Amino acid sequence: MLIDQENIQKRFNENLEWATEIALATAWATPGAGLRSLQNRAQSRPFEIRAVVGLWNKVTKPDALTTLDDIGELRTVDESRNFHPKVYVFRGPGRSVAWIGSSNFTASGFGMNEEVLFETSDTEAVERWFHQLWEQCGPLDKSAIKIYAESYAESREKKSRPAGVDGPKPSHTPMQLLEGVDDWKSYVTALKQCNQWWKGQYEWSVLEARDSWSETIQDLYNLVIGGRKRGNWRSLTDYDKKRLLGIRGDPWALLGRMRPKALKTVFDHNCEEMQNAVRLIHDAAEADFPRVAIEAYEALTGLTWVGSGIATRLLALARPGRFVSLNGKSEAGLAKSFGLARKPPWKPRDYGCLLEKIYNQTWFREPAPKDAHEETICWMRAALLDCFVYDPGRRGW
Repeated sequence: MLIDQENIQKRFNENLEWATEIALATAWATPGAGLRSLQNRAQSRPFEIRAVVGLWNKVTKPDALTTLDDIGELRTVDESRNFHPKVYVFRGPGRSVAWIGSSNFTASGFGMNEEVLFETSDTEAVERWFHQLWEQCGPLDKSAIKIYAESYAESREKKSRPAGVDGPKPSHTPMQLLEGVDDWKSYVTALKQCNQWWKGQYEWSVLEARDSWSETIQDLYNLVIGGRKRGNWRSLTDYDKKRLLGIRGDPWALLGRMRPKALKTVFDHNCEEMQNAVRLIHDAAEADFPRVAIEAYEALTGLTWVGSGIATRLLALARPGRFVSLNGKSEAGLAKSFGLARKPPWKPRDYGCLLEKIYNQTWFREPAPKDAHEETICWMRAALLDCFVYDPGRRGW
């Protein structure tokens, strides 16, 4: 069977349904739909995961390594080695299949890029190859991810993408693009045009793999939700705490940049209460919205020194399909776009009214798309509204 980019995620999920273990070797790994599916599978019932991930050129993201280490066994290939395989082996009772092709275990590789994979039930040679690779790499050193994360962070701070390299921006402003949205197809089109608009004049975008709203949401989602080995938010590194609150600056400041004093508010004074509230909202059933959304907003903003900016940023990162961030650079645009006269501070009923207006939009209510790239967009469709209303020239955090 040959699997193209439109069916990679779908087929991956189908194989996870019957498999009891997976072995994967990938040049790079990043947060995305594939990793989320693997997390969900590991949490639903016993499932063995072994992953070998390359680190060269610093494309692999530390968050992906931490998650894979949380849910399974991880081994890495030294950065000096140009490790480039893309191999996946699914095994279950009386059955096994292998994938070999071009698709890395990344957000881009599972739906955004033009990729192809070949699936075969003749897995003997592939499993033998993976076993040799696994033994060759050896167990992961406990400090390896931390060392790589520090190196990765340093490399990100040194790099910046020149603005305006992708041609002229669309003639309509982001808010004008949002005004023209009336169904799912037009929402996706508007997002792509908005992506070009931001790329045309700033060093960030909407949907690109790096320096974008999409990257911010997908990467920080893993920090907000955490895993069984990471414990609570207090155990995050200083770098990750600052990223989670947008204090590191662009692109992490997309969805709201908190003041440095927010570090104590979130990670000292209210850590357990906030983490518990956010995890509850992550696990809530779709049918419980918007009630649980309003309750979560009220619970968080009722904590000491927690305002709407902190509360909604964390909620939007935990459940990006259902929450939108209220921050100084976006809340005026949100109020205008959805016909709300309210100004800060936002009371629970005001935020609830905003969410209900969003949930009633045709583009929001239409059935989930089958295209892998659009599935990812749908997963964060509410949080992505920030890119249409974000005003970088507006004062506020």
